[in-house]
Amino acid sequence: MLRARVYSDSLRKNYSKARYASGEFLYSGDTRAMTRYLIDIRLMGPVKHQIMSLRNRLQETFRLENNLTTPHITLAGPFTTRDEKRLLEDFARVCSAGTTIPSYTVGGYSFFAGTRVICVTITPDDALKDFRYRLASEIAPYCTLREYDREPAEDFRFHATLAMKLDWLTFQRIRWYFRNQDQVTHHPHPIRATLLRNSRILCEYDFLQQRMLSPSQARCKATRVRYHGMLRAWERKGRD
Repeated sequence: MLRARVYSDSLRKNYSKARYASGEFLYSGDTRAMTRYLIDIRLMGPVKHQIMSLRNRLQETFRLENNLTTPHITLAGPFTTRDEKRLLEDFARVCSAGTTIPSYTVGGYSFFAGTRVICVTITPDDALKDFRYRLASEIAPYCTLREYDREPAEDFRFHATLAMKLDWLTFQRIRWYFRNQDQVTHHPHPIRATLLRNSRILCEYDFLQQRMLSPSQARCKATRVRYHGMLRAWERKGRD
């Protein structure tokens, strides 16, 4: 019995080592914790308010408390890595290398029947398609990206998830509900690309200001006010 227990403990240790070697676990002091990274575009301004209002209506109508997400546009992830320093460096380098500011428009709604996910459709411009693909290609060798993260630039489906993991009946009811919903309206404007660790901002690149923001700067109200002022000036310049 003792020999069997020792053998079982050995198997568990070897399995844990294998998962750690693959990047699934990272150590912080003596505490083992799963560390997940995500690169996304945070929704801001009027489009954020429209989508959050729509999300709240879904919650009230269908009682989806455990199925709703915070809407965002995923560029890569969630994934794990053992080399956060390299990830930060590559993220900064790819963000600052572009010559055209990426942007997107918002259209109708998407429904993924296989996974029963409800999304707002995002239409990226060529600069955003290229940026996402270059970023994924750069970090793929040392990050545990999923198959859809590795898709070619033209095949990747950009979207902002509203609800997920729905049961079949609720999914069908929401599809019917959306037949009478107005589309989200959004005019193209520069984006911010955000790198998160366990849902907390590590850094955020502002394409309009062409600089990297710290977590405190990304969340700062003064930075947000300054950004919206620059955005209005950028929009006026585009109309002239």
